[in-house]
Amino acid sequence: MTQPAEAIRAQLIIPEQRELFDYWCSKCPDDGFPKRGDIHPFELKPLLPSLSLFDVLEGGPLSLRVRLAGTRLRDYLGVETTGRCVADFDLGDQRGYWEAAYREVVEGRRPAQGVVPLTPWKAPDVFQFWLRLPLVDEAGHIVMVFGHDAFLHSEKAHALAGRANLRIA
Repeated sequence: MTQPAEAIRAQLIIPEQRELFDYWCSKCPDDGFPKRGDIHPFELKPLLPSLSLFDVLEGGPLSLRVRLAGTRLRDYLGVETTGRCVADFDLGDQRGYWEAAYREVVEGRRPAQGVVPLTPWKAPDVFQFWLRLPLVDEAGHIVMVFGHDAFLHSEKAHALAGRANLRIA
């Protein structure tokens, strides 16, 4: 594991995110990131409800469409996200936060992770611990973002969220 990868792994609080990050790293070639075809859902079966895939849309400013979202994401957000563009969601004062996060993954070409309260989704006592990982095409262009989301209600989540924010390796 590279030094930047070790740095982001050390910031991951949720064990399932460390598991996914390790899996993603194991699929990375020496010179870059894995392709979508390198990721096999059957190898991640316990994580499937918390996984998502975003297509990076071509042309114009950065735009992403949810290709696939696990059931846990729908359950917590209260809406089906599959097929919708991230820009279509009412993210309130978190819009800039999420735009920066996706920009770091796609334009900055690096994994990102963080934690935010579900305030835009009318659940401010629930914290979303998220991880976003780049996936590339044959030419090495980032064409997808692979995600994991965990949702915590506990006082521990409040304490953890107080010391975490957008983290970029």
